[in-house]
Amino acid sequence: LAVGRISRDPSLDLGHRLDYVILQEECETPRALVRFVDFGKLSSAFIGPLNPGFCEVATHLGESWNKAIFSWMCINYKLDSTIHHPAFARTLPSPTQVLFTIMKYFKWAHVGIIASNEDIWMYTAKELATALRNHGLPVGIVISVCKGENGTEDTWNKIKEVNDIKIILLCMHSVLIGGQEQAALLTKALEMGLADGRYIFVPYDTLLYSLPYQNNSFSVFDNDSKLREAYDAVLTITLESGERTFYDAFREAKESGEIIRDLEATQVSPLFGTIYDAIYFMAMAVDSARRKGARASGANIAEHTKNFSFPGFSHRVETDSCGKGLNSYVVLDTDGHGNQLLPTHLLDMSSGSVLSLGQAIHFPNEVPPKPDSSCWFDPDVLCTEG
Repeated sequence: LAVGRISRDPSLDLGHRLDYVILQEECETPRALVRFVDFGKLSSAFIGPLNPGFCEVATHLGESWNKAIFSWMCINYKLDSTIHHPAFARTLPSPTQVLFTIMKYFKWAHVGIIASNEDIWMYTAKELATALRNHGLPVGIVISVCKGENGTEDTWNKIKEVNDIKIILLCMHSVLIGGQEQAALLTKALEMGLADGRYIFVPYDTLLYSLPYQNNSFSVFDNDSKLREAYDAVLTITLESGERTFYDAFREAKESGEIIRDLEATQVSPLFGTIYDAIYFMAMAVDSARRKGARASGANIAEHTKNFSFPGFSHRVETDSCGKGLNSYVVLDTDGHGNQLLPTHLLDMSSGSVLSLGQAIHFPNEVPPKPDSSCWFDPDVLCTEG
């Protein structure tokens, strides 16, 4: 869809016909890297990788091949150095920066991270912990869901052993788009009395796409009162979509005949929109480099990602004068009874500020976790005495 629209876009002049090849990433990181290496000579630029575990290696390889890498999934903060990694560009704001800004606003510094057992999520958790620690935050535990019959319960027992945790990041597929493991984890937390407000659970993957929440009810809660109650302890952070939701945009593309697959919008992961935007983002960079007479090298293309503004799949995509994404994010909450998510706060990435939208967060037992000391969020102050 993106490549078709780019080829018909009169405002873009890429100098070449754009085509794509899908690189099927293996689940195991080393094997995924081997597949990536095979495409070094065949591609002019890369959108990806999906696995944060080989972002750094992929970026080094891209630089040696003189190919740009456009990523929404890479977490490693070192990649943001244009001096060391001139051919790397983010198509979304850094997910760590989004989390840090929200955590600073609520003063929740002590973090625990639970990952699914899949390679991609284990590497996500590991990279995320490193990035948050680089911000000076205390990450108390990084754990993947324990195996065995009582794996979920064992996981929570290990979390309970760690003091002071306020916020638990869940690196796995969100229950809102079919993640069974997250459903089991949250339900078990409720059964063990851990969804009582002592922790705030935050799904990680919703940071990477625009979850359609306006006028949308989530049927996953309809026949599952336990999950509905457990989700009261969850805050969902996702890209704000503006006027049109992902579902609206998908239906429009279907009605216009651009999407011919027989799929309902609700059967498609909103990550579709993120990938679409990343491809368009790359095309905009190529066009910008050409207009300024720059050779289409990896570093030149990645360099020309500044001061963008173009209509993405379901919302505008904008970057600042440094090439950083200016997307806004919303914090969504449920009331523990219904099947809808309501926006409570807006994170404006252009100013780094969090604004209340007038809808109070409904905490279990009506009490939020106790705030941590603000020294955790001040780079010039050392936290002492706990």
